[in-house]
Amino acid sequence: MTDAHPTATDRSRALREQIIPLPSHDDGYARAMLVGTTGAGKTTLLRHLIGTDPHRDRFPSTSTAKTTTADIEIITADGPFEAVITFASRDQVQADVEDCLYEAGERALQGGSADEIAAALLEHREQRFRLSYVLGAWNQPGPADDDVVQDEFDDFDYSDPDEADDDLTNDDIVSAEAVRQNNAVLREFVDRITALAQDVGDAVGDQRGVSYNQSKNERERADWLEDFALALRDDADFVDLSEDIMTAIEARFDHMSAGEFVNSGQPAGWQSHWSAKEADRDKFLRQIRWFSSNHHKQFGQLLTPLVDGVRVRGPLYPAATIRPERESRLVLLDGEGLGHSAKEVTSISTRITDRLAEVDLILLVDSAHQPMQAAPLQLLRTVGEAGYASKLAIAFTRFDQVKGSNLRGGKQKVDHVQASITNALGNLRDTMSPRVSETLQARSETHAYFLGELHRPVSKIPPGGVRQIRKLLDAIAQSAVQPEPTDLAPIYKIGEFSLGLKTAVDDFRTAWRARLGMQQHQTVEREHWARIKALCRRLGVLNENEYKHLRPVADLINQLQSFISLWLDRPVRWNKPAKDEREERAAIDRIRQAAFQRIHDISDRRLWGEHVEDWESAYALSGTGSTKVRAKQMMNDIYEPAAPSIGPAMDQSMEEFPNEILAAVREAIEDAGGELEE
Repeated sequence: MTDAHPTATDRSRALREQIIPLPSHDDGYARAMLVGTTGAGKTTLLRHLIGTDPHRDRFPSTSTAKTTTADIEIITADGPFEAVITFASRDQVQADVEDCLYEAGERALQGGSADEIAAALLEHREQRFRLSYVLGAWNQPGPADDDVVQDEFDDFDYSDPDEADDDLTNDDIVSAEAVRQNNAVLREFVDRITALAQDVGDAVGDQRGVSYNQSKNERERADWLEDFALALRDDADFVDLSEDIMTAIEARFDHMSAGEFVNSGQPAGWQSHWSAKEADRDKFLRQIRWFSSNHHKQFGQLLTPLVDGVRVRGPLYPAATIRPERESRLVLLDGEGLGHSAKEVTSISTRITDRLAEVDLILLVDSAHQPMQAAPLQLLRTVGEAGYASKLAIAFTRFDQVKGSNLRGGKQKVDHVQASITNALGNLRDTMSPRVSETLQARSETHAYFLGELHRPVSKIPPGGVRQIRKLLDAIAQSAVQPEPTDLAPIYKIGEFSLGLKTAVDDFRTAWRARLGMQQHQTVEREHWARIKALCRRLGVLNENEYKHLRPVADLINQLQSFISLWLDRPVRWNKPAKDEREERAAIDRIRQAAFQRIHDISDRRLWGEHVEDWESAYALSGTGSTKVRAKQMMNDIYEPAAPSIGPAMDQSMEEFPNEILAAVREAIEDAGGELEE
């Protein structure tokens, strides 16, 4: 997106690109992006596609919780192994540290035990940032104590007879002395935040004339905690504790002797990226694991939470039993999973939509056991409305768990899972373009793969499952073949364009007014003041355009593109007779893609690029009543000028917005050979 304001993610990708460029189909490569909900099995599938053993290699890492929080980019190629790993900025990491410190302070204020305070400190509530990986777990046992029963739950046998022991050497684990030192440091941090929370809590209680526990209702407790959070973060001891934790984190860079760290544009002591080249496969993967592992025996020295991108190039090929007959060159992209709840998936993150144009295959990885929940459905909709439905494929994992007395054989199970797509798309047909829905339905029938028992080694996956993986690999390789361009082009009349645009913008504004607590909404809840403030910090200070599920830029893109996609489905005529409906869909999808890129850039610039100072100003607000002032300031200074309500009362400055959107759509139509008539 050439005109978009570059995010921290964009800059990290550009840095990786300087060192190891991503090849494209022009270089004979096919690019596939894996997208799916957390826990759907994206990374487990990726392991099979690149032939890494879950125990000997353990790359990329998997777990039952959020594991992949960084971009993972794999380039299959002969020759030595190469890697470049980029890190989040020091400011970004410190923001997460301060969030964790506040959570720990709140638990201390509420009388939590040391264990509970430590749990809040060491793992961010969103499970994206885990200090325990870097600084060590609370009361972490030493290597020799690993088999000692810690509590009654350790009596159970959690082993899997199909799995081998982890191949860890003494060089791969944290020493007993390091564990002892880490435990001592963590106890000090917990003691300090506990004492600080008590002091600040007493001061806030004196100021308000009532302690937290004496607050009468939920609203009063929320106001009390807001004052507590502001006072805590402004306290000099809080600042000192945050800096001491950051110093401890920085020290972890010193544990890596292999490869080369580089500080490019970061404060002294912080690294921007690490790179290495190694011929020996095992040695290379052992080095990489310090940046991607989640193994408990490595807690205290892992750099995983600091990483925002891993790019690896080398001979990472699937096992011989699933490798296609024709050797293929692949670029495989994996990243953070989609959220599960409808609240988290009102729109798809720009970290994903940024890459739709540059990949040849968009592989939705979904669980066959519970298919087509809110997140996969929103992904389908976004891909289709952006004009990329012809790139879609679906990998249904956990197919072995599809069971029921009404399902006799494999064919009935396949039909059962595919019916979920048909039903899901049926629920969208009233608000989605029929052509988009038809293309998505067709792709789900011809490009769906049913995968089971992926947690097992390839040698233990049933033959049918192996054939499905091989078919998927063939589909990825063939996706690099570009379709023949068409000179068919639609002609449109402006017609009801302005009315549809007004509805899209009003829906966007209404949802955000509800999130900010300025009006009621049936499906959109008011967001906690701390998340809104954190959002302002991301856009105003930390060079990010979203915070967790709060995505104003992505939300505006989603609303605009949904309306534009539906409008584009209704041309008044064509420049020549079409061969068939498939050619018509391809012609309109080409316009959808071009419009989507332009709308992406406009939304990013208007909501963020032109308002960075306004976001920072909203973040800086503090004190009693600041929540309401911040909400009004965000609507008046950012949302209103960026996406004004469309109507006859608009002044000249407001008219720039609908004119810009219409111009973007006109350019997309004309670039494809079509026309837009008045």
